[in-house]
Amino acid sequence: MSNTPSREKYRQGGSIFTRLESAERIKNQRWGRAEQVSRFTSACRLLVAFLSAILVAGCASFGPYHANTPDHPFNSVRGPKGSGGYQLAFVEFGDQGSNLDNSQIKAALDVIHQAERPFLFVYIHGWQNNANSRDVCRFEHFLDSISSFSQATGQKLNVIGVYIAWRGRDIVFPGLNLLTFFSRKSVAAGIASQVSCLATLDELALAARDPSKKVHRCILIGHSFGGLLLGNTLSHSILDASGFGTRNTSPWDMAVTFNSADSSISTRQLMKELDYLYKYDPIRHAYVSRSAADKGATAIPESRPFLVFLQSEDDLPTGTFFPISTELYNTLTFRNHWEKVPVPGHPGEKVSEREFFSHTPGNNPYLVNYRVVPLGKASPPPGLKATQNRAFEANILHNHPDYSFYTSERNDGHENRFCHNGDYDPDEARRYTAQEHWRRWRFVYTGNARVPCWVVRVPKEIIQGHGGLWSDNSVALLAALFRIQFPITGAGEMAPPPLRRAPNTPGFQQ
Repeated sequence: MSNTPSREKYRQGGSIFTRLESAERIKNQRWGRAEQVSRFTSACRLLVAFLSAILVAGCASFGPYHANTPDHPFNSVRGPKGSGGYQLAFVEFGDQGSNLDNSQIKAALDVIHQAERPFLFVYIHGWQNNANSRDVCRFEHFLDSISSFSQATGQKLNVIGVYIAWRGRDIVFPGLNLLTFFSRKSVAAGIASQVSCLATLDELALAARDPSKKVHRCILIGHSFGGLLLGNTLSHSILDASGFGTRNTSPWDMAVTFNSADSSISTRQLMKELDYLYKYDPIRHAYVSRSAADKGATAIPESRPFLVFLQSEDDLPTGTFFPISTELYNTLTFRNHWEKVPVPGHPGEKVSEREFFSHTPGNNPYLVNYRVVPLGKASPPPGLKATQNRAFEANILHNHPDYSFYTSERNDGHENRFCHNGDYDPDEARRYTAQEHWRRWRFVYTGNARVPCWVVRVPKEIIQGHGGLWSDNSVALLAALFRIQFPITGAGEMAPPPLRRAPNTPGFQQ
């Protein structure tokens, strides 16, 4: 059949309708895509807003947490009311190493100045802690325990603790806080490199050693990144000498780090310098000058190291995660060139400095020079009066010429029950009944540089894991270290430490 005009017109009209339907379909598709994009954009905005809210809510305060005011000038100091007991002062630092509240230092110094017999503990906390964390409670329990022992009450010692705080915890949201390792490590190192931290430690120690004090002792303690901060701060002052040939730049009596989370580069350098200046005399049990001109005048007893690194043998964060994270950092930053450096105590031997960058002091086989070894089960010595952690009293009452000591508790974490919502509960601590398990241990030299800087591996039965420094057994070990460094005389008094003299330069360094 031939096409008629009407049929052709119909076909044209149908084509027009088809085109109109296609245009409408395309328009609807575009609107659909636009609506999808709009919904996706809205969802992204909600997600960003949600994550931002989490980050804002999950950020820790910059502090200070214990700010003083004109009406309350001692708000940064606390402790049990009445006579005896202990006092705890806070000194807080910002990320750049500056004091957040200078009046906190004044308040801490006033507490020390008012004490006739100050027994001062200065503690620098580690990662994931600040001036308002659970670590404050543990330190407070430690101070309360020390002040309750008969030796402290009998000598009327003024037990004082100064909690050196910094933003070791800047994100509190679970999971995200684990991503702050490198940033907080960098902040700790930065604080150590500034003036304020060392100046604060000096001022506190000097106040405790005022000549008018009848009894005085100052012990410095650092943990994790706080061990990094303490170790780096002190390393720069240990080797300083005055114009009179004496080392008088360390007014503190003892410095100990627990599970230091620092690379061992600075520790290697410190031990290398000490190995250059001193050699060990097995007859005198002392570190003596390598210079023939000194004639023994600069001898340091083996029991009086400048600095002690205590490292738990089952500390996963520093033993496993630290080398993994540093090697990852090396890979991401294309850091593949390392110098070969001398190994302290091994003349002529050199290894890649990478070995010291990727391992902490207590986990570096080139630096560890002491271990705590078990001697077996033991019985408590007679005459103890304490009812809790009696090994602490046993280690304080007696000298340890063979470097042996006691522990008396099961390392089961029972100390954690003394903290409720971050606050210390002394009544709960008093009610605790110990389940004693007496054992005897000994510090033993195991090789590497024998210098007045101890790097000690400690069994998990004493210091368990990364945060086990406040366990009863760890505190008993600390008591033994103190008595080893400050033995009791025949009259029952602590022997005054000998004056440290700077040795002469023995020769050119190798």
